[in-house]
Amino acid sequence: MDQFVYQKLMESETLGFTDPFKDLGTFDSVLMKFVEPVEKLVNKYSGNPDSPYWQERIKEMRKLYIEYLECSQSHNESLDYRLRNDEAKKHADEIVTTYLKLGFRFKEIEGKIKLPTKRLRRNWRRSDYVETAKPRFYLKEKLRNGNSFPKHNLPSSLELNKEIDKQWILNKFFAQ
Repeated sequence: MDQFVYQKLMESETLGFTDPFKDLGTFDSVLMKFVEPVEKLVNKYSGNPDSPYWQERIKEMRKLYIEYLECSQSHNESLDYRLRNDEAKKHADEIVTTYLKLGFRFKEIEGKIKLPTKRLRRNWRRSDYVETAKPRFYLKEKLRNGNSFPKHNLPSSLELNKEIDKQWILNKFFAQ
């Protein structure tokens, strides 16, 4: 099916002035739509907006392009679970690290790609990619005065006993 749509897309502009993969505008792959309207596109040869006839042709090409992407994504297995070559491993690493940075858990990632949880846990550590935000501390007095800027360190009234902290670190790392 996607080969048929691809062929139709390639034959939609027979003169070759419009490349269906480059000249249709900026495509948002998450929303599956084009960012700018056809009327705002500029012809790369003349520097002027396209004529109304060509704008209609570009709209048709855009529809075919979206249909082609949908067909190719529905038939495309996102990952081969065997990961036989370096290219497949790099591709898998890119996808998994993106999901981990976005905060997904291994079970959720397994549902989105075709890699078992056991392999995901063996090859990636979630703690390497999950980042926490810096803590923010607000003082009530400053908030009452209208100052809403947070501090990133504890106020002196809430600081821990530094001597106890030093002793704990020494015992933790140097005691045997």
